[in-house]
Amino acid sequence: MHTFLYNRKVRDILIQLVFLVAICFGATYLALNAATNMRDAGLTSGFDFLFQRAGYDISYSLIHYDPKTSTHLMAWAAGMVNTIAFAIVAILLTTVLALCLAVMRLSQNFLLSKVSLCLVEYVRNVPILVHISVWYTLSLTLPSVRQAFDFGGVSFLSNRGWSIPSVQWNYGFLASFVVITLWFVMYVAIKKKVSTGGRRFVSLLSMTVVLVMLASLVSDPIMTFTAPKLVGFNFKHGWTLPPEFIMLIIAVSTYSASHGSEVIRGSILAISKGQMEAGLALGVKHNVVMNKVIIPQALHSIIPPMTSIYINVLKAAALGSVVGFMDIMGTMGGSSLNITGQAIECIVIVMVSYGVLNLILAAIMGRFNKAMQLKGR
Repeated sequence: MHTFLYNRKVRDILIQLVFLVAICFGATYLALNAATNMRDAGLTSGFDFLFQRAGYDISYSLIHYDPKTSTHLMAWAAGMVNTIAFAIVAILLTTVLALCLAVMRLSQNFLLSKVSLCLVEYVRNVPILVHISVWYTLSLTLPSVRQAFDFGGVSFLSNRGWSIPSVQWNYGFLASFVVITLWFVMYVAIKKKVSTGGRRFVSLLSMTVVLVMLASLVSDPIMTFTAPKLVGFNFKHGWTLPPEFIMLIIAVSTYSASHGSEVIRGSILAISKGQMEAGLALGVKHNVVMNKVIIPQALHSIIPPMTSIYINVLKAAALGSVVGFMDIMGTMGGSSLNITGQAIECIVIVMVSYGVLNLILAAIMGRFNKAMQLKGR
């Protein structure tokens, strides 16, 4: 018994079990206490309100939402899709801007380096909420629909938002395209006639894609674009991204990129200068050495801190409530909470939604980090 208790693995398991029991006991106590207080106050609990009619409007939704018929569950789904769309666009823009600012800061050009320094130091030292307010105020100064900025007759920018061409898919032909491509990949994989990592496989796959695309031109196209047109006092057809969505993306992306650029710059500076000097001595251009040698080695130290920045970008969608962008917090944690009065349930749904999204993002970045790690580490 003495040897059993002093076994390190046994002690670790026992300590974890004690902490688990304590956490479960604390959560149970808080839940029962909250239920008792709500019952004494005459408040009902439960998630039945999710299937009741929402009754409030969502200014921008990527999925069908009708305030007259849609439920609070559909409102949550609309906010969830808006949050995911915002996160994808903002993360991509953050990555591009961070890389550009880092390269500019490391440039030998005095003007580029100092401009990047001023931008980074200003943006990252001002609270993100101030950035959102400033960009949203600027959006109010955009011209009206009739005086909108015209970009080649296919895109327009006004105080109503950014109108861009919409895409209509030929789902029948698209399904055929996907089936043919998957069939080709499976056929090659089963027969093992071509290595899935070889150039011949890639060329054959590309040829299949090209043939299917050419066939779509002969028959019906896979996709068609419809440009927006000014009809009366608004644009018809196409897609219109609201100014709240655009300005929130710009504010969050620039703020996050200012932090990400320092992460990238520090990781690049951590690489030995001898590698750059060796590449230049061999006659290789500076940008080629940077893209092919330095940055790939710096990725293993860039990805982990950038993952934290990406998670902060996703969570920053909740700040969209300040300018009227309806994400998870704006729908379930705002309008639905005020209408139903189910504060605990709504906040729990918001917390779980953001938690799941962040865990998925962390898992994706973890897989990417593992793939980019230097061999032998």
